[in-house]
Formats: sequence, C-alpha cells, structure tokens
Amino acid sequence: MEEKSNTQSHSVRGIEIFGHAIGGVGQNMVYALWSGFITAFYTDIFGMNPAVMATIFVVARVWDAFNDPMMGILADRTRSKYGRYRCWLLRMPIVVATCLVLNFTVPNFGNVGNIVYAVVTYILMGMAFTSVDIPYWSMPAAMTSDPNERTKIFTTANLGTNIASTVGNMLIPILLVSFGGTNSAHAYFMTAVIFAVIGAALYLTCFALTREHVQPSTQKFSFRLAMKSLAVNKPLFCIMITNLVINLAFIMKMTLNYYYTTYTLGNVKLMSVMSLVTLPSIIIGTCIAPLLAKKLGKKRTVLVLMVVNLIVSGIFFVGGYSKVPFVLVMGALQILCVGAAFVMLSSMTADTIEYGEWKTGQRNEGIITSTRTLITKIASALVGVAVAVVLTMTGYVPNVEQSESTMHAFHFVISFLPGIVMMIGAIPIFFYSLTESKHMEIMEELKKRKEAEEK
Repeated sequence: MEEKSNTQSHSVRGIEIFGHAIGGVGQNMVYALWSGFITAFYTDIFGMNPAVMATIFVVARVWDAFNDPMMGILADRTRSKYGRYRCWLLRMPIVVATCLVLNFTVPNFGNVGNIVYAVVTYILMGMAFTSVDIPYWSMPAAMTSDPNERTKIFTTANLGTNIASTVGNMLIPILLVSFGGTNSAHAYFMTAVIFAVIGAALYLTCFALTREHVQPSTQKFSFRLAMKSLAVNKPLFCIMITNLVINLAFIMKMTLNYYYTTYTLGNVKLMSVMSLVTLPSIIIGTCIAPLLAKKLGKKRTVLVLMVVNLIVSGIFFVGGYSKVPFVLVMGALQILCVGAAFVMLSSMTADTIEYGEWKTGQRNEGIITSTRTLITKIASALVGVAVAVVLTMTGYVPNVEQSESTMHAFHFVISFLPGIVMMIGAIPIFFYSLTESKHMEIMEELKKRKEAEEK
C-alpha cells in the first residue's frame, strides 16, 4: 500500500482533510445537476410521460438495493497500491463525467428507443456515481481510526458537499439561461459538460491529496462475514433508521419549497434567496457539530439538535408566513440543526466499522458505508410518493391561486412537520449503544488482537 502507517491511529494532515472535502464538492456538484434537474429534463426536453419517468426511477431504486451493497463489497475486496477506496477516485471520474453528459443528451432513436436510452443511461449513471460515492465516504475510516480525527474529516466533507449543493443549485439556472433557456436541449447538454468537467477534476484532486493510513486486515475477505457484519451491527441499524427518516423529511421539505415560495409566499424567486441564506447556517452548523460532540458526545449531540430543531419548527409554525425575513431566519435555523446532525450521523456510522470488526473479525468500510448511500436513494424515491400525498391532502390545484387552507397547509408541511418527523426519526438513537468510551474499549481490544496475531 502507498504511504501506509504501521499504526492504526494516525493524525491526518490538514491537506488530506482539505483534499477529501474537495472530492465531496465535485461529487455534490454532479449530484445537484443529476438529481435536481433530471426530472425537468425528462418531462420538458425529452417529452417523457411522467408515469414512464416514475417507472424508470422505481426500477433504478430496486436495482440500487442490489448494486449498492455489491459495490461496498467490491470496494472492501479491492487491493491496490493506492488503497482499497482511494483508487476508485482515480478509476471512475471520467466514467461518471461521461454518464452525466449522456443523461442530458437527447438521442434520435424514436419514442421507444429514446425511452430505452433513458433507462440505460440513468441506471448506468447511478452505478457510476455509486462507484465513487461509496469509496469516498468509506475513506475517512481508512484515513484514520481516531474518532476525533474522523469527525474533523466528516465535518469538512459535509461542509464542502453542502456548499457545493447550494452553489450548484444557484449556478445551474444561470447556466441554463445563458445557453438558451430551460426549454433548450443544448442548454442542458452544455451545463452537463461543464459540471462533468468540474466534477471529474475535483475527484482527481481528491485522489491526489489524500492517503489511506489504516492497514486493512490481512484476513482473506469473506462474503459471509461481510453480511454478518451488517446483521450483528445493532448501532448501525439504529443510525440507518434515523438517517432514513431524517433524510425523508429533509428532502421532502426541500422539494416542497417550490410550492411554498410560489403559492404561500407568492414569489418563486425566494427559493434562490433561501439557498443564499442557508449557506451561512450550513457553515455554522457544520462547525459547531464537533464542538458539541466534544462536550456532549455524538449520541447526545444528535438528540439535542433534533430537540432544538423541533422547538425551532414549532416557533416557525406559530409565527406564520406573513413576514418573509422571519420565514428565512427560521428556515436557516432548521438547516443549521439538521446539517450539524448529519455530520454526527456520518461520524457515528464510521465508528460502527470497528464495532463490526470487533464482532466478526473483518473490516468492512465499504459495505457499511453503502448503507448510507442506499438510505439516501431510498429516501429520495419515497419523497416522490410523499409529495404526491401531501399535494393531494392539501387540496393543491396547479397554476391557480390557492385557497387559504391550502397555503396554511403548505406552511405546516414546511415549518412544523419536518421537526416532528425528524424527532420521531431520532428515537432509535436512544438505543444507540456505541458511546465514545465503548468505542475506545473496542479499539483497545482490536489492537490487542492484532498484536497477538503478529506474535
């Protein structure tokens, strides 16, 4: 392995932490375009029936249920001079970039042929993205086994990804208009080319600046143990459930912002203002997360953040939507709490890697990290159903002035409902047993096992 330390604990250099975050920026720039604008591209440019589009998304998510864990296993089994996970940031960026451009290209294969093209390119893009996403989020555990160092890496990475999403969502409409408008296939193609080049360049920069320092187990990889590492990992299951519910509530809130700003607030341009206002809250939330973790511990930090988020959400709901500055401030405070919680959940997921190794004797960063990727994708798929239910229940009628009750309903869904759902989602964390002290005990035992093996 290249530049590996003989010790399991390693102080990661600042340039490596920065380099890892750079990869996250590239990743989320790509994801912002692909996940946020593929729907509009399919319906408005491709001319695809919404039912056909929904079917494509469902098929892709079903495939992800198999593909993502398999990619995690493949990453764990990888052996190269660059490490198990870092090498994928060298191998796959060009593939991801190519697939992104293909997704935003309109062929001339006829109606059926175009649908087949869309299915194939969309699924290939999902597979390509997974091939870098899982290794990327597995790397912190391979860069260091020190939980505090990991928190630094995850904190910086989450900051980078969140900023990238915000900037990407602000930049994409500008580029589309510059290249011909939102109804132009050429505009989408050129925007995809630009984001593909940026994404690939930042992925490769991440590869160049990072290193894996934690020695992988010399034990031969076992598929049975990989599956067992998931089955016996109770702390991981707690985090998975919490991640799923919080992601579902968060993504739904972001998706419904269009309807809230258009009809309840009466100005869709406020969506851009919201993105701008949330940027400082993302930075602050990401920075305070490790400080809170040092004082309260990771588990308690997540619970405290969700309680605060619920209180903010309640104040947001009671305060109403008549004053836009109030709405913007409350929304920013919600993002602050949720963003900080996501940093902690990422760090806690990494800690469960040693727990799985302690239980089974095999390290499986990739397969454990794959659960995070799969959960996010499942949440995104469920949002489509949830949004449809919400719009039906609120009495929404498109392209007309909404009733007072509908506008109040949108306000409830944006303000208070996410806080309630996220608090419910945090309940499994009460049963999360992998405290910092327990993790230290596990690390000591793993160290003793390794020393015994070397004798």
